[in-house]
Amino acid sequence: MADAGIHDPASAIGCFRLRQSRKCPMPRPQSVPAEISPSAPARSLRAGHRDRNWFSLCAAMFVVAWGGNQFTPLLTMYRAERGFSELAVNTLLFAYVIGLIPSLLLAHRLAARWGTRTPLVLAVPVSALGSILVAAGSHDPAVMFAGRMSTGMALGIGMVVGGLALDSLTTTPGSAPRASAMSLTSGFAMGAGAAGALAQWAPAPTAAPFLLHGMLCAAVAVLIARSPTNSTVRARPEPLERNRIPLPGAFHLLVIPAAPWIFGALGIAYAVLPPIVAPQLEGFDTAFSGLLCLLSLGLGFVAQRLVGRTAGRSGPARRIGLTLFVTGTLAAAVAAATTSIWLVVVAASLLGTGYGLTLVGCLRDCERLAPPGRLGTMTGRVYCLGYLGFGLPTAITWLHSSYAIGTPATLLGVASAAVAANVAGAVILRILSRTRVSRR
Repeated sequence: MADAGIHDPASAIGCFRLRQSRKCPMPRPQSVPAEISPSAPARSLRAGHRDRNWFSLCAAMFVVAWGGNQFTPLLTMYRAERGFSELAVNTLLFAYVIGLIPSLLLAHRLAARWGTRTPLVLAVPVSALGSILVAAGSHDPAVMFAGRMSTGMALGIGMVVGGLALDSLTTTPGSAPRASAMSLTSGFAMGAGAAGALAQWAPAPTAAPFLLHGMLCAAVAVLIARSPTNSTVRARPEPLERNRIPLPGAFHLLVIPAAPWIFGALGIAYAVLPPIVAPQLEGFDTAFSGLLCLLSLGLGFVAQRLVGRTAGRSGPARRIGLTLFVTGTLAAAVAAATTSIWLVVVAASLLGTGYGLTLVGCLRDCERLAPPGRLGTMTGRVYCLGYLGFGLPTAITWLHSSYAIGTPATLLGVASAAVAANVAGAVILRILSRTRVSRR
């Protein structure tokens, strides 16, 4: 699996970037100075250890992502068998974002204080705890909410600390972000697919998916604990003046407007599309929901895999991803109006591919644009804004229940907002660039 990204969310990532300057006589303008404890420089690792570390880190990110997304295909089951309202299940879907965002903002401090292995060994059992709480509280939304927050906390730590550790193992630009994105995406996909199948056909549907995740967490925790995963790496505190370096305008005007739609695409594919056709599925609505998750995330994974390693391709990836998001949202609006199963599948496919390309494009943009010491700040902001997109299903449900605004109209509004925000950002950036050129 493959591409993702201190007083800011993941700014510790920036502390590892310029080790490349040790190998290249010409400094790279976009690399970020790194200070790594001499007790464990990445180049001193033997190839076998490095490969083993790489695998264990990807496995940890995979399993916490599995835990974060396994709940998604079960939404229809909780509606039908537990009598939860549409607003309740969408709130539970969003609950893990409430745990995730603080952990994104704090995980770098854990890595700076304890290295990378200890937080990862902590994150995996916390993810398992979340599964236990969700399974045990299947009749109690408050307990399930706490479990969802726990899985979100684990995912945030895994994303940031796993990205830090992967970055310390490679000197290839773009390799660590790509590995992170693909690890997370495959975990999201496999977790949702397995949970949907188990909930549909296995006994104890509210417990079996979470039991499987707990077993995977136990195996990966042992793997991380026994691997020499840069446990002595420390990020030295960033000089205060580095944290005052302004972020580039292109980041604020191109990347930030794109970020909320990254996981907003998945929120629509996961939570908005399945209920549209659930009455037509005659008891197979949970399996169909899992299939949509697997399809959208699988296509997102393939899209991320096909994006080249060249940083210059980040802009086209982001723009194409946003175009697919808008197209998929419009298709979802038509599907909501017509209740067409095939159109739901098409919309989920477009949204999943758009997710994959937009995520990789935004992370590559951060790597390309980051000033010294600010890569982690930019990456963390992209993730925080991106995960807020999971609030779209809750917002759509609330608008429908409170103001009787239909799902098709709301989805048209979402597509219009995405177009307006990103076109406005691109136009403003072009005007500012021309103004600077004319002043010269």
